[in-house]
Amino acid sequence: MKALVPYFEIPILELMDGWVVIDSWATLVCIGFIAGLEIARARAIRAGLDVRDLVDGAVVTVGMGFVVGHIVHVLAYNPHLIDEEGWITLARIWGGFSSYGGFLGAGLGSVLFYKVVRKRSWLAHCDAICFGFPFAWAFGRLGCFTAHDHIGAPSDFFLAVRFPGGSRHDLGLYEALWTILIAVVFFIVRNRSVRPGFFLALFAVLYSPIRFLLDFLRNEDLSGADVRWGGLTPAQYGSIFLFLLGLWLVTRLRLDPLVSATPLPDDKSSGP
Repeated sequence: MKALVPYFEIPILELMDGWVVIDSWATLVCIGFIAGLEIARARAIRAGLDVRDLVDGAVVTVGMGFVVGHIVHVLAYNPHLIDEEGWITLARIWGGFSSYGGFLGAGLGSVLFYKVVRKRSWLAHCDAICFGFPFAWAFGRLGCFTAHDHIGAPSDFFLAVRFPGGSRHDLGLYEALWTILIAVVFFIVRNRSVRPGFFLALFAVLYSPIRFLLDFLRNEDLSGADVRWGGLTPAQYGSIFLFLLGLWLVTRLRLDPLVSATPLPDDKSSGP
């Protein structure tokens, strides 16, 4: 089978003598944040939540996600950066990002906001945020694909990218495609009567197994290859934890009351 996806490079635009840099990854991440926030905001309205609580909490959640995601990127994947650049490298948030570190940071940020700063129902608000997450994450992973941040092992798979040195898997593309499917599932079940936490659990059990398998396709022959602990990447251990967390949520949700999403005025669908 021959790889069909062509290799491409999107130029980086520098403005104001390099003070402003616009690249495809950052642009798509910003678009994803806006799209995900708007979808989560709409979900909050339908669930009867205060939009201000949702938006403020989402900003703190995402912000903490980027901070902790970078710290994990350094400590778990690139500890050599501390020797090369000093501890200041932990403050350079733009210098790399771990997705599971981001998930951890997002969890901490949401707990901080909804349990300490503004005490609200943590599960209800986080579920609304999570409803918009796959729509945002798909844009982010497409950004990774355009920047070719996650070059995989050599392959002739038809979705592999024809890099100059030979065809290889591009994990950013694969994960973007899978996340789009998760977003479609979320859209399909949007009007079902569900318990708070349903979309958190659904994302965890749908995302983590595929992410676990995709990491076996990562390259081990190029510089900067992901570290392995006991044969697995840090993200694979994160996938195991996230999947178990999702199963725990599923068990817990059986005990919580159902909550119906209120259809929008132009939505003719009435639920299951």
